[in-house]
Amino acid sequence: MSGFQFRFSDRVGDVAPDEVYEFPDLFEAIEEAKRVLAEMALDGIPPAPGASMTVEVVNAAGIVSAKVGLTLNIEYPST
Repeated sequence: MSGFQFRFSDRVGDVAPDEVYEFPDLFEAIEEAKRVLAEMALDGIPPAPGASMTVEVVNAAGIVSAKVGLTLNIEYPST
């Protein structure tokens, strides 16, 4: 098991909680980050085109190992 932390960036701002979560490996931590991102999106998607919300997966050494994000993209196809 390895310890990971999550840093959040959303419509409100950046948050870096102190909680450490144990996962068998980085890939399981990423799966949890995806679930957390989905829950964040329930509170509201990014407000403007190009805006994003992210969950960074930080390893025990304090290094960002992965970043899971959602970016709003609006397209107006020509008719």
